[in-house]
Amino acid sequence: MTRDAIEAELLEIELILSDDQLRDEDRAALFGAQQALLNVLDPETWRSGSQTFYRVGARPMEAASRLRH
Repeated sequence: MTRDAIEAELLEIELILSDDQLRDEDRAALFGAQQALLNVLDPETWRSGSQTFYRVGARPMEAASRLRH
């Protein structure tokens, strides 16, 4: 995949992310794709990973997040 193709994909993702009607699950998936593509262009753009882990289709439990603090 060329740099131009990656940049075109990033622009398309930005356009889709600007949709207020986008579901949270789709927004999270697109954000992950965006970060991965940015990392391909420049490894220094990669954000450090979260220490919170999720199961597919599940959200973190509030009680569990309080135990960490």
